[in-house]
Amino acid sequence: MMSHADRQPQPDPWRAETLPLLLLPGTVCDDRLFAPLLSALDHPDSRVMALTGAATTPDMAEKLLAMAPEKFALAGFSLGGIVALEMVARAPERITRLALIDTTPNPDPEANAATRRAAVSKARQEGMDSYILDAWDRLVSPVNRADAALRETILAMARDAGPDALAQQSELAIHRADSRPRLGAIAVPTLILAGEDEAICPLAAHEEMAARIAGSRYFTIPQAGHFAPLENSAALARHIGDWLGFPAQSSNKPSQIQGAKMSDATSNPKAKGTSPIVPETVLQVERRDYTDLAPTDRARSQSLEGFNDIYTDIVDYIIRCTHKIWDERDIGLIYTHYTHNCVLYGTTGTIYNREDVVRDTIQRLVSFPERRGMGTQVIWNGNDKEGFYTSHLVTGSGRHTQYGHLGQPTGRPFVSRTVADCMIYQNKIYREWVVADTMAIIQQLGLDPHHFAMRTAKAKFDAGLISLDIGENRRFLGQTPPAETADTSLAHNDVEAQTIEMLHEVFTKRMFGRIARDYAPNAQYHGPLMKELYGPAAIIHQHLGLIGSLPDASFEVQHVASNPCEEGGTKVAVRWIMEGHHLGYGILGTLGDPTGQRVQVMGMSHYHWKNGKIVDEWNVYDELSLLVQVKLGQLAAAAGHAE
Repeated sequence: MMSHADRQPQPDPWRAETLPLLLLPGTVCDDRLFAPLLSALDHPDSRVMALTGAATTPDMAEKLLAMAPEKFALAGFSLGGIVALEMVARAPERITRLALIDTTPNPDPEANAATRRAAVSKARQEGMDSYILDAWDRLVSPVNRADAALRETILAMARDAGPDALAQQSELAIHRADSRPRLGAIAVPTLILAGEDEAICPLAAHEEMAARIAGSRYFTIPQAGHFAPLENSAALARHIGDWLGFPAQSSNKPSQIQGAKMSDATSNPKAKGTSPIVPETVLQVERRDYTDLAPTDRARSQSLEGFNDIYTDIVDYIIRCTHKIWDERDIGLIYTHYTHNCVLYGTTGTIYNREDVVRDTIQRLVSFPERRGMGTQVIWNGNDKEGFYTSHLVTGSGRHTQYGHLGQPTGRPFVSRTVADCMIYQNKIYREWVVADTMAIIQQLGLDPHHFAMRTAKAKFDAGLISLDIGENRRFLGQTPPAETADTSLAHNDVEAQTIEMLHEVFTKRMFGRIARDYAPNAQYHGPLMKELYGPAAIIHQHLGLIGSLPDASFEVQHVASNPCEEGGTKVAVRWIMEGHHLGYGILGTLGDPTGQRVQVMGMSHYHWKNGKIVDEWNVYDELSLLVQVKLGQLAAAAGHAE
């Protein structure tokens, strides 16, 4: 997946001007069905259209099209979704985008006709409550069956509609067309939503629509059944807002969205730019040995146009080529796996060409000839047409047995973590970000971090590099408070958006109590300096300590990706930047007393979400990089470069 800054901006069909929004309710439903959604969106031109006055779905579609504006966005729930499919088949040029909520493209089974008509007869004799209550356990999620307010809203709509409307709408459902052959012709941005406990319109029908409509996005709504618009309206609002290009979090009523119970990931493997529930048959790292991840007899399981034949999927690619370059010492593979003008961003400098990548790799291996790098996990997104993005966590180990960039060998062993984020197109890495926990190695080897940091800073200073204070950072402007809501535009699905929101609350708004709410009681934290900590209290202390060292720091998410995990839940990778001044005390003890120097922290974090909580966090940033920046700033100040 390409980042915003790495290619020329391309038109995004999922971002649109504000057009009229037409909403079609389901059987015996009215505008009350969509009231919570519209309240959260605060859309300036939304219209709920009644499904009355026509005997067939084609006639209903024609009636609504005659009443509709020239161009509009269309959302349909249940029977409304069935009519919406008929409308888009008849006037595709007028409908700019389509949302299908708890509905089906299938024709009504013949046996349903008698059942539907019997229900109408019973409603005429016993009242409309019987129609709803007889099916109540199938209409809503088990978690909502005792919700009296929800039940009363649905009953009130049915009573006001009456048995005549029920009879007419039942005939629409009975005689509806089979829309499945027409799905492939839909060419507008299409959103497909279904309650995860949907029992009226099967999830299989939604999955079929997602598979047949090119570029569609499909999400299940947690803690919701057939009536997702009322059962979890906040989650629905977020998806509808993204679909419209009219985000719910920019609404005048942000509280409507704060209680959203969101799903972990999109479940459409063909959705552009998303991280699918079943990403073809790409292997995952955690449970497999290297020989399984880089097999000799496995057929290609993912489209990898332009990649070497040896690679079977994108995880195989990144695991195998890293292993061959670093462990088997086939450093020359860099010439076929990196572009000549690749850019590699590290925590103490940037490399701008392939030859320097080769040189840097050799120099690092000189100091650690026994080094081994074990792939711990790979989180990825993208495809072979637009490019892949991988976030690769490596646990490295070895001994310092040879003179090199760290000086005289100490003979001591070390273990450290590194995360490398790579942008890959047709077998070549063209952009890479690497965060290696060098301070962990320095400490384990018994070296003086201040000596090594000053030596590194002096070399950079002598080469003409200085670090000057550039003024106020982006955490807030002047006297204004930090932004109330997070920018989730980088997210591809709910769990990524939730991760960005959590990070915004903690690092931008300084609401560290969010950690206690979002982390499991037994969460494990795998941090810099090979720290292994347990529980929200310890994790709060770590993050509070980082901010304590840089109390004015801004925090920006630069990239996010996720994959459903074979262990359950979803794993999310985030690349982030902090910028601030060394004005306080915290966990960065090696920095010593506050120096006032401006520093930047490039970090990468992997999160494992399971059952709505983070159960594991892998956090990598390099304290040595911060120490080098402090030393470099002090050298610049001594030379008169600072103000």
